[in-house]
Amino acid sequence: MVVEAEHLCVTLRGVQAVGATTITSTLLGNLREDVRSRAEFFTLAGVGARRTGAP
Repeated sequence: MVVEAEHLCVTLRGVQAVGATTITSTLLGNLREDVRSRAEFFTLAGVGARRTGAP
């Protein structure tokens, strides 16, 4: 699951950085549990390996 959102608190006040976004993701099921499956997925998706907090 991947969620991309705009930080309105940053856009509307303070820094006023228009378009400031963040991306949050999580791995579920086999991709979370199995390091080899996760590495294969990232390779096939063309995004390279990612560091995660997953075991």
